[in-house]
This record gives sequence, structure tokens and C-alpha cells, in this order.
Amino acid sequence: MRRSLTITVLAALLGLSNLYAQQASITDYLVECERKYGSDADLVNGEKYFYPYRQSQGDPFFFSDSRSAVIRIHDKEFAGQQLRYDVFNQKLILDFQDIYGASSSLVMRSEWVESFAFEKQDFIRMKGPEGELEFLQLVTGGHISCVYKWSKDQLLNLTSGVQSYYFTEPTKESYLVIEGQFYPYRSNRAFLKTFDPELQKSVKQFMKQAKVKVNKAPDSQIRHLIEYCNSLYNEDS
Repeated sequence: MRRSLTITVLAALLGLSNLYAQQASITDYLVECERKYGSDADLVNGEKYFYPYRQSQGDPFFFSDSRSAVIRIHDKEFAGQQLRYDVFNQKLILDFQDIYGASSSLVMRSEWVESFAFEKQDFIRMKGPEGELEFLQLVTGGHISCVYKWSKDQLLNLTSGVQSYYFTEPTKESYLVIEGQFYPYRSNRAFLKTFDPELQKSVKQFMKQAKVKVNKAPDSQIRHLIEYCNSLYNEDS
């Protein structure tokens, strides 16, 4: 009887030991997650990502490789994250290492992400030209804002004898945003038509002196141009 009782007690103790070990393991995991990703799962939350375009040339991403980014979710910033922006599908792919050191990727919950930024490009989630929520590159803000909408196409390759597909290079659509209205532009003329007639002369003179060609201008030059345009509105206010 004593032997049976002893075995029962030992079994119970072993069960408790295993339970405590399991709880310790879970605790360690949660602590590690909190250390790496913050006190919640806002960042590492989504579906596991599998690349579906191995038979296509090129890729659907803004940058072909993963880039360091700052991601803002629910008013929290997560710096130093490895991110890929799939402009073809409008998805964000987070690349990371789990606590065991294995590489993994997941499709982030785009509806949670407020913004993300690479070294030289800032993207925000906002209502686009068609009124749908999407990620747009914010070149500069203010009363007048400038945004780019990026896209890629997957096309049939007609040059080879075997049916295959390829991705185009990223293309952008440029917009001025004034009081929630989107004004597309591809040329200096279209850019100027966005403004009231009394301001067009001043903007045109600035563009001429600065030698701005909006269809070829780098982001830094566009920012200077928009800053000048905003200064004209500030003078009128």
C-alpha cells in the first residue's frame, strides 16, 4: 500500500515538474518575444509567407531584397525590421528570425499598419485616388501634399518559345493632394494646372529658375518645389 502511494506521489510530482518546466519554457518564449518585438504581438502577427512566383522572372517587390524599415502599428514604432513591400499585391512581408534562429517570413496585417519607412522613402496607409485604403509614398506633406502610388505588372513573356511571365520595373503615379482631392500630374503643365491662376505664374517662375522637370525630378527637388508652393498659400492665409 505504501509503495503504491509512493508511486502515486512521485507520478504527481513528476507531472507537476513537467508542468512547471512547460510553463517556464512558455515564459521564456514570451519574454524573448517581448524583448524582440515589444509587449504584444502587433508586429509578428499574420500568415506565414510562401513565395508564389518562382516561375516568373523578376519579383513583385518595391526592392528586390529585404530592407531595414521602421514600421508603425497601433501608434507604436518598431525600428530595424526587415521588410519587403509587395507592390503587385499591396502586401507587406516581414522577414525575421525566430527565437531558435530559423529564418521565417509572414504576411503582415496591412490594416494594422499605419506607416512604414525605408531609409529614404516614407509610406502611409491612406485613402487613395479611388477612395480605397492603400499604401502611398508620402514625398512631402502640408496644405499641399505630394504622394506617389507605386505598382508593378506581371506580363506574359512573348520573346521565348516557352510560356513564361515576368514582372515589370516599379512604376509610379504622381499626385498632388489638396484638401483631400487628388490631382494627377505627369508634366510641368499638368502640375501647374492644379493651382489657381493667380499662383501659377509664381510657381512657373520657380520651376523655371530651379530647372524642375516634375517627371524626372528626384524626391528632394519635388520637396523643395512643394515647400515653395505651400509658402504661397501661407502668404495668402
